[in-house]
Amino acid sequence: MSYHIPTALLVFVEEGGTLENFWKTFEKSEYFTDSLHPVVRSVSIKEDSSTLWNRAVQEYEASSMSSWSMLMVLTDVEEIQRFAVTMKLKRKEPTIVMRWWDEIPELEKSYRNRLIFNRYTGINFIQNKEQYDQNAMMPKGRLKLDNPVLLDQPVLLNNDSDMKVMRHTLLSISEPDRVDIFGQKKKNYGEIRLTVATHFYCNQENIDTIVDLLEHYSRYNKEVLDHIQFVIVDDGSPIEYDIPKFDMNLTWIKIDQDIRWNQSGAKNLCMLYARSNNVVISDVDHLFPEHTLEWLSQRNISHKRFYKLYRKRPDGTMTKGHPNLFYLSRARWFELYGMDEEFAGAYGAEDFRFVKNFKNHGTVQRYLPKRFYCEIRKVDREKSYHSLVRDLSFNTSVDTRKRMEADYFGADFGYSRSMFNYTWHILSDSRRKIPVLPPLDRTWRPRWLLRQLATLLCG
Repeated sequence: MSYHIPTALLVFVEEGGTLENFWKTFEKSEYFTDSLHPVVRSVSIKEDSSTLWNRAVQEYEASSMSSWSMLMVLTDVEEIQRFAVTMKLKRKEPTIVMRWWDEIPELEKSYRNRLIFNRYTGINFIQNKEQYDQNAMMPKGRLKLDNPVLLDQPVLLNNDSDMKVMRHTLLSISEPDRVDIFGQKKKNYGEIRLTVATHFYCNQENIDTIVDLLEHYSRYNKEVLDHIQFVIVDDGSPIEYDIPKFDMNLTWIKIDQDIRWNQSGAKNLCMLYARSNNVVISDVDHLFPEHTLEWLSQRNISHKRFYKLYRKRPDGTMTKGHPNLFYLSRARWFELYGMDEEFAGAYGAEDFRFVKNFKNHGTVQRYLPKRFYCEIRKVDREKSYHSLVRDLSFNTSVDTRKRMEADYFGADFGYSRSMFNYTWHILSDSRRKIPVLPPLDRTWRPRWLLRQLATLLCG
C-alpha cells in the first residue's frame, strides 16, 4: 500500500527559460513521477501572466481534482509566485509553492519579502553549488532564501542528478509512503490513533490462540480498523508457524531468545513498536469489543493517568480488571523506564511493581466506564498455550528489595531501568489501505500558543 496525497501540479515557465527546457526533458524522462502524470499542467508564459494564471486555475477548479487535492505550483516567474502565495492563503486545501531560480536574487530583507519568498514558499530550487553557497553567504540586509533544494549534485547522485532531485522533491511532498532517492523505504502512520498490543509464548502444538484473536478483530468495521494498529510480540516461542494474512495494520515481532517469563521484555517491545500514544496492552486471553476500541481510538489519553478495564466473563457477568491489562500513554511508559526486566526469568511481580512505580511518580490509576469493557476469552491451554511453571516465590526477594529502595532512597531507585536485554526481528508488518485523507484543520497549528499557555498554567 502506498499512502498518496491526491495532488495537482501546475507548472508555469518563462518562455525560453531554463525551467522550460528542463521541464520538457524531465516530463519525457524515466524520472517523471507517474502519480502526478494525469494532473500536470504546464503553461509557457509569453505575455500576460495574470490571464494565463487565472485561466489555469479556473480549469483546475472545474476539474474533479479540485474537490480534494493538494495543489503544487512550480514557477520561475515572480508574478506567478505571488499569485500562488495569495491563493495559498485563501485556499482551504493544502497548497505548496515552489520557485525556480536561474540566479540568486538580492532581495531586500523586508517582512513582506520574508513572507512571500520564505514563509509561504515551500521550495526554492537552486541550480548549482556556487549559487547555493552564494545564498548561504548573503550579505547583511539582503534576504537569504529558506527551504533551498540544490538540483545539481553529481558527486552524490551521479548522472541526471538534477532530475533525480526533482523527482525526489515531488514524491517527498505528495507520497509519504515511498522509496526515496537512496532506495530507503519511507512510511507515514499519522492515521493510527490507537495501538492494541499483546504478546504470547507457545511451546505446545500451534498458535491458534493468537490467530483466532486476530481473525475476530479482522471482522470489525473498516472505519475502526483504519485507525488501529495491532502489535503482536512472540516471546521466543520454540515452535514454527506461518502468519496468516489479515487486512489490518499489524506488526508481528519475534524475540530471538527463549527467556523464561519474559513478560516485562515482551511488553516493552510492544510499546517500542506502537505507532500511537494511546495504547491498550493485555494478555492473549482478553478480547476488546469493537465499541470499546472505537471509543478508545477517538479520545486523547491524559499523560499522567492510566486505566484498567472491567472484564466480562463468558457467562456475561462482570469482574474487575487484570494486573496485566492497561490503557495508558506510550510516552509515559518510556518516561518511567517501561516494565522492569529484572523480573524476567521467573513468574510474577513485574506488573505489580510497574503499577507502584507509576503511582510513585504521580500517575493516577482509574477505571474506564463499565460500558467500555474487555471480554475474557476461552483459550486452549493444552494445545495453543504454554506449560511454564507459575511460582511467585522466585521474584519475592527481588520485589522486596525494590520496595525497600523506593521507601528509603526515593524516586531514582526501586526500578532497575533495564530494558531490551535480548534481540528480535520483525516477522510481518502489514498495513491497511487508507481510502480517505484526514479532515482538514487549518487552525491546529496557529493554536500552538494556546497549547503552550495551557502547559504553563497546568504544569
